[in-house]
Amino acid sequence: MRLEDLTVVVPTKDEAGNIGPFLDSLDGRVALVVVDASTDDTREVIRQRRPDAVVIEDAGTIPEARQIGLERATTEWVLFTDADMSFGADYWRAWQALDVGPKVGAVQGAKLSADDRYRTYYRLFSFGIRALAWLTVPAGSGSNMIHRRRALLGAGGFDPALTANEDIYALWSVRRAGWRVVFAGGLKVYERDHRRLDQGRLRKTLHGWVRPLMLFTGLGDDRVRKSSWGYWTDDDEPE
Repeated sequence: MRLEDLTVVVPTKDEAGNIGPFLDSLDGRVALVVVDASTDDTREVIRQRRPDAVVIEDAGTIPEARQIGLERATTEWVLFTDADMSFGADYWRAWQALDVGPKVGAVQGAKLSADDRYRTYYRLFSFGIRALAWLTVPAGSGSNMIHRRRALLGAGGFDPALTANEDIYALWSVRRAGWRVVFAGGLKVYERDHRRLDQGRLRKTLHGWVRPLMLFTGLGDDRVRKSSWGYWTDDDEPE
């Protein structure tokens, strides 16, 4: 896989404190599209550290921002992530070593802790993604998922009605459209912000599995689209 065939898409909102380490972990050969809703210095930090980045100002929701990035990208593959992540030192070499074939529409990677906090949780989370991928069930994270652009567009892209779980639903949509979704353990990102887990590990786990199951089966999916079920706090509620 070529780095020149990959675009990183990241939505941002007041990420001036996070975006520096994120940018430092990127390979310069990978295109970058930032969809930004910030009122702080996020865009200025990006311009200083990554002047070739495409920065689109938009105050929409996360799925809307991801969709904008998907449509703006021109490469065959699009990597969706978050500004509070850092890519592993071997991430880009692992991408280049991949050979997924023409029937793969998306690649899921691992998500681990950047420090000692919740280390076991993240390891179990990534193991779950790997195990379900072996069963042909996509269950990845929007912090580390790579879509073949035409596969995701053909599957309908991101659902703008979802303020949470739009990531796993996009993976499932690609799978239902007839594409394979695989897991690549060498593609590791590291989480630096643990606010969701600070709210409760059980709560986050149930949120991450019950809601997608409702979306996938259609049983109560209207309730999922009406609310994030407390995923967002007052401080980071998307507009």
